[in-house]
Amino acid sequence: MRERAGQSYRNLLRFYRYGFAYWRTIVLALCCMMVYSAAALCAVLLIHPLIDAFRSDGAPAQAVQADRIAEPVVPAEVAPMPEEDGHDGAQEPAFTGLREKTKEWFLGLPIVRRVSAWLLDDLSLTRIALVLLFAIGPPFLAAGFLQEYLSGRVVWNVLADMRVAVFDRLSDLSLSYFARHRTGDIVSRLTNDISRTETALGVIFSKIIMDPLMLVMFIGLALWYSPELALISSLTAPPFIFVISRFGSRIRRRAGKMLERLADVTDAVTQMLNGIRVVKAFHMETAEREEFRTRNHAQVQRALKLVRSEAWAGVLPHFLGGVLATTLVLMVADWLVANRGLQLKEALGCIIALGLIEGRVRRIVKAYNSLQRSTASVNRLFEIVDSEPDIRDAPDAVDLDSVGNGIEYRNVWFSYGDEPVLKDICLFVPAGKTYAIVGETGAGKSTLLDLIPRFYDVTDGAVLVGGIDVRHVGRHSLMDQIAIVGQHPFLFNRSIAENIRYGKPGADDEEVRQAAAAANIDAFIRGLPEGYETVAGEAGDRFSGGQRQCITIARALLKNAPILILDEATSSLDAESEMLVQKALGTLMEGRTTLVIAHRLSTVRHADRIVVLHRGRIVEQGTHEELLALQGEYFRLCRMQFASADGPGAPVQAPPARIPQEGETK
Repeated sequence: MRERAGQSYRNLLRFYRYGFAYWRTIVLALCCMMVYSAAALCAVLLIHPLIDAFRSDGAPAQAVQADRIAEPVVPAEVAPMPEEDGHDGAQEPAFTGLREKTKEWFLGLPIVRRVSAWLLDDLSLTRIALVLLFAIGPPFLAAGFLQEYLSGRVVWNVLADMRVAVFDRLSDLSLSYFARHRTGDIVSRLTNDISRTETALGVIFSKIIMDPLMLVMFIGLALWYSPELALISSLTAPPFIFVISRFGSRIRRRAGKMLERLADVTDAVTQMLNGIRVVKAFHMETAEREEFRTRNHAQVQRALKLVRSEAWAGVLPHFLGGVLATTLVLMVADWLVANRGLQLKEALGCIIALGLIEGRVRRIVKAYNSLQRSTASVNRLFEIVDSEPDIRDAPDAVDLDSVGNGIEYRNVWFSYGDEPVLKDICLFVPAGKTYAIVGETGAGKSTLLDLIPRFYDVTDGAVLVGGIDVRHVGRHSLMDQIAIVGQHPFLFNRSIAENIRYGKPGADDEEVRQAAAAANIDAFIRGLPEGYETVAGEAGDRFSGGQRQCITIARALLKNAPILILDEATSSLDAESEMLVQKALGTLMEGRTTLVIAHRLSTVRHADRIVVLHRGRIVEQGTHEELLALQGEYFRLCRMQFASADGPGAPVQAPPARIPQEGETK
């Protein structure tokens, strides 16, 4: 438990380090906090002269008489001067008499008479205090606004940086990570958890820094008014601290469980949206709604447990500070005034300061509870950031300039967990040749090809390209040599041009058009209203399967990589689309080292060599005709496939010999 709490606080400190990049803004925000706090303290200090003005030795000050307002009090510096040297005013220049008359008229104005009386009566100290209260208003307002704005600016920048850090790490992780984690959970961390960390940042600026600062000021003020009363009130601190620490860990723990249930809700939504066609096809809307309600209800139950903990964590400190502490302070204050000579104005000042302390403590407690809840989100984010990629470049990694003599599997073993999928694979694919990989579902065909681009690393043995173990090749350099066309063509929700240009960032429009033309899709794209700027839609759902596949082939053509991997590239297409795609693939395969996976054995008859996998082992190799002659596993697969097409018992015959191309030996 303590270890987990320590890790949580370490993660929180790591999270706050993201704010160091904005230290100038933070310093400016802190300065504004200082001004704001000082203005608030000045407002409290003005209570003392106000009490002095309204109370003298326990008796009310004399009321201002109405005739004092009616009769103006003329300041000495503006009162008429006595005549000097025996001269009367009539002997002065004419403009002097006019000046005196103007002064007399001005001082006789009702508004001037009232202002003069207001400033110079017996309650001048009160007036000055009120003027000062109004004077500190503008800096108080400006400092408060700037502090909120600047801290908000830092908060949103840090959230953006954290989101980028999580996304960057996700993009670096290998496929095995995504096989172990649900998409909904990952999406929930990038959205819900990131949003909740805003509270942690906001708390730091608005409460964890400013409120303790003002708390210290108010404590000093209370000690200045009455040390005895302030110290006695501190007796309620130990139970206060105990309650906070007890509920803080509980809130953090329950917040983490609530976020896990929230990820379940997000996962239910993600699965339903991704599989909406299946849901509709099987009329499973009701079942999906029930599944969502079940997960949503579980999340609400977790949230209610969190709410209960937060409610107790809020009300118990309020009871200790607002009820017990107030009762204790009032009783002690009454005794000190009656028996120890504590002046009433000092008692009132101390009580007001203690009330402000209690208010700030309540805000800090609330901030602490919010911080504990945010800590659970921070922990979940750093679980991703701290995930180490299974696939990374070796310290001695080199760049791969070419395929060299080809691709070699040397005694390769691979396992998912404890179950071996590939067993002692030995295979050499010469450069420029086309090898087809066939076998039953689950034989390990896709896994075999996934080892070349290092989507996974071998458990034992080695995969070599150009005589170099791929584990000692820089991944960027390795991927530059490989183009992949998969069974399920994926297009980003961007323009067609951007999707094709994904194969070669920075390619100009003419290169994109040429790649599309080679993939037999240029005419279709030009026929669209927006041409190459047409947005493909989510996962390319605006186009048919064949059109999407041709666009992905254009992407691979633009990359112009020497190694080509075709993983069931035509298995999900209709006959017309397959014909279109096969033409594009023929262009794509020219001059490249190609590895093909296909369930339709008719599409791999003309491969230079066919490799048959059975339960993770290579059981046969050869041309189509050679493998049929063996009447082994490949013959069995062909018989099942062609028998299902032509009817039971249909014979399996070798097709006519392929006509040799120019430059080939007959």
